[in-house]
Amino acid sequence: MRIENSGDCYLSCLRGLLLGLVVVLVGLLATNNAAAGNVYRWVDAQGKVHFGDRPATTDHAEQLDIEVGQGWQPFAIQVFYEAGLASLPQQPLDQARIQREVNWVYRFYDQVLYFDFFRQVPVSIHVFPDVGSYQRYVSAHVAGPFPPSLGIYLPVSNEIAVYLQPSELGGIENTYNTIRHEVSHAIMDSLASRLPLWLNEGVAEQMETLSWADNRFVINAHQMNRAVLDHYRDQAMDVLAFVEIPGDEWQARLESGPNQAMAGQLVYRLLSTSYGRACVTRLLQDYKRGERLRSYYLLDKHYIGSVAAFKLHWSQWLASGMKQPERVVLQ
Repeated sequence: MRIENSGDCYLSCLRGLLLGLVVVLVGLLATNNAAAGNVYRWVDAQGKVHFGDRPATTDHAEQLDIEVGQGWQPFAIQVFYEAGLASLPQQPLDQARIQREVNWVYRFYDQVLYFDFFRQVPVSIHVFPDVGSYQRYVSAHVAGPFPPSLGIYLPVSNEIAVYLQPSELGGIENTYNTIRHEVSHAIMDSLASRLPLWLNEGVAEQMETLSWADNRFVINAHQMNRAVLDHYRDQAMDVLAFVEIPGDEWQARLESGPNQAMAGQLVYRLLSTSYGRACVTRLLQDYKRGERLRSYYLLDKHYIGSVAAFKLHWSQWLASGMKQPERVVLQ
């Protein structure tokens, strides 16, 4: 879940994770027989837009040019416009772009984090015109109160809900970012549901700036996360205590501390070095296998130089202003 929050001198969009039932919808229907790149878009009689390898009708089916590498099979994604959006003469989001970018996230997990998609992760993305219609929909699917958010994954119904963000929250571009963020949560929920929140949210934050160019993944520095964490630096927890935050405390700190930004920056720093990436991969694989050890002990096991080096490297980077690297390029 991406949390909306306002702060003193910043356009504060702190994202957070709503515990319990909430995580993110991304229904990806894997097409076992689809040839890489052969994905079609069509509209049914009710005005719903569909993607898949076999269109239900060939009268108005459009083949999409999906950016995929050799051997990669794209997933088909369903996008539903709600609360009157489907009747608009021109759809507000580029659905071919959604298809392409959601597949970036899946491909990143497959080729960088080495997640083997042994089962399908259904995806259905519901787009609402404004925060009001979005909140009414989420309220009907989530038990109890939930913080203001930009998007959410609903594991019970396996769907993602987002709304078209106004310009003060980043507009359409940030809506695409939110979709990629929630897709990350959907994958994690399917493959490694016991992840600690700092790792789950931290990886999802990286998907917001993920791009694919020249057969390489690029993760750009998240400027909002850096600004928020720098602003709240005096309130930031000791990093070894931070990775041990229990779920109820994380939720309580969503609107009063920089934990979402800190999670994003911590994972970004890890991904910026080869040994840090290896550590992230090992952590994720451990949790995928059902590991129950606390983060502290797994970091002590997998981070080069143990938790002492982990804390030292983080403190040095935090003191430097977190300005480097400007981007992480992954082969």
